Amino acid sequence: ERIINEPTAAAVAYGLDRRSEGVIAVFDLGGGTFDISILRLNKGVFEVLSTAGDSALGGDDMDRAVAEWMMEQAGIADDADHKQMRRLMRDACAAKEALTGADSTKLKLELADGTHWEGELSRAQFDKIVEPLIRKALVPCRRALRDAGVDSGEIDEVVMVGGSTRVPRVREMVG
Repeated sequence: ERIINEPTAAAVAYGLDRRSEGVIAVFDLGGGTFDISILRLNKGVFEVLSTAGDSALGGDDMDRAVAEWMMEQAGIADDADHKQMRRLMRDACAAKEALTGADSTKLKLELADGTHWEGELSRAQFDKIVEPLIRKALVPCRRALRDAGVDSGEIDEVVMVGGSTRVPRVREMVG
């Protein structure tokens, strides 16, 4: 038994340790943080070449951006109470998840006065909302590549870890 770091564990979980060699990027976009690690596999042994990330960037930020868009569309003031913000964040997360496999999703929000607002969020609009966050994640990616002394063309595999890596625009931009 041995203790291995999280990026190496992800690569092993995906079976990449069965290869003989290669350079692997582990792109981990979890709920609250973003991490990127560049690993070199040589004869079944992983070497961590570099790591980078943003501890203040994650899938929750996508949800928050969508919730703010929903507030703007529904005419909800910036001073929404805690209960309403929790509902908005839940609905924003559900919309993000729905748009991983659909071109649009219907939204229905309960407003503070008991009325409802209904709308629709297209994947194109969602992509526009979250693209600045994805671009922000690419900055540590470039830094990790530079620190590892590796060109993007030398990456053999990209392991996508974390729920927000299911977002099609994330996959496109990382590719």
